[in-house]
Amino acid sequence: MKTLFMNLTRTTLRLLILCLGLLLFQSCQPSQQGASNSSTPSATQPVARPLFSGVIKNVSMYPVPGQPDNLAITLVVSVENVGADSLANGWSLEVSSPKVGNAKQLEPVRVNGVVELPGTTRTVDLASEDLALKTAEALIAKSKQVEGVLTFLLPQASERDVNSNSTSLVVHFKDGAGNSYQTAKAVIGKKLADSK
Repeated sequence: MKTLFMNLTRTTLRLLILCLGLLLFQSCQPSQQGASNSSTPSATQPVARPLFSGVIKNVSMYPVPGQPDNLAITLVVSVENVGADSLANGWSLEVSSPKVGNAKQLEPVRVNGVVELPGTTRTVDLASEDLALKTAEALIAKSKQVEGVLTFLLPQASERDVNSNSTSLVVHFKDGAGNSYQTAKAVIGKKLADSK
């Protein structure tokens, strides 16, 4: 009986050592589940998102034809994307002027016609260069830049009301994921490169 008990103990001990060895061996092997999920983003891998920046390159102001009490503001705006491909939308203009009142959020208007950009000999077809339409229909790819025209209507204002160093313009917009962006402030009466 004593010999049988010792044989069982040795057998049990050998099985225990064998099981521990197998467990140790298995834990050193690469996990099949981990390998199959390697293409799925983890918490440490950032998910690619659009990353836009914008700049106002030119400002043109003129009375609205047939509505001399309203001012049209046409901007040439450039948008660059250094992130994931995306549309751009939700365009608006913030006007801050002591003569016109508090800052206003204006929606772009659709305009047809060809205008000459102030200070240049360049003309622009407002309908075909509409930035809001361009960026709503085609993705802005990574490392690409799109330039176009946005026109806004400022009611009950004249060029004289906003033509001072105290008036500033900022264009706001969003990417396809709803992230918000804005251009640098353009101050009327200063060179756009000097505006902060």
